[in-house]
Amino acid sequence: MSASVFLVEPDLLRDSGIGSFIALPKPVEHHIRVMRIAFDELCELVDGRGKRVSGTVNLEGFFEVRNVQVDPLPALRIDVAQALIKGERLENSLDMLTQVGVIGLIPWIADHSVVKWNSEKSAKQLVKWKNVTTAATEQSRRSWTPVIHEPITSNALAKKLSDYDHVVVLEESGKSHAHGIDSGSVLLIVGPEGGVSAHERELFANGISLRLGTNVFRSETAGVVGVSYLFSKSGEWDSESGGTVQGLTNA
Repeated sequence: MSASVFLVEPDLLRDSGIGSFIALPKPVEHHIRVMRIAFDELCELVDGRGKRVSGTVNLEGFFEVRNVQVDPLPALRIDVAQALIKGERLENSLDMLTQVGVIGLIPWIADHSVVKWNSEKSAKQLVKWKNVTTAATEQSRRSWTPVIHEPITSNALAKKLSDYDHVVVLEESGKSHAHGIDSGSVLLIVGPEGGVSAHERELFANGISLRLGTNVFRSETAGVVGVSYLFSKSGEWDSESGGTVQGLTNA
């Protein structure tokens, strides 16, 4: 089984080197204790920006560094603009999107979104998003954790399209394929249960409109399937070439 992973602040690992000792944050120290990780058992600290530090915890509770590496970003760097949806579905989507390897998460206030966030609710939800993505990063043993952006309207999202090499809009009436997306930055736009509005279709007209097979997915599922499709088509998930996913695990 792979070593357990714990996400920490980047500053904690900035000066780490082989043989150095790190004072663990209290939550991480508690988590290690709850998981009954032995003193000689290898575990890893990651900073969410690609740095991965392997080591063991000594009897005094300090983390002794055995190895330091920096994991590269995937060739295909995907941000997901996820339309706001009700209840736990949104958190489930964020959890799965983190696990499959997205780089950024953008809360999108779509025209057909039933859920609306005010400034107070946005602050609370973004804290909750961070907790969800932290747990999913550790569970999936990633060294990169998604950047969580501020909530954005459809008009503001349209202004960001030029920041990406590729823009893909998941649409029930879209094309059934997306050729040539094998590297670079991607914005994947996932609409709400009510779909993308006519106004939004005009705003995102320069993007690739993509249909995922013949089934109609829930909004919480569509993004995960879309990201998986793009990674698979690009070869990023080809274990022979050292892609993001090296086979399956039931961890």
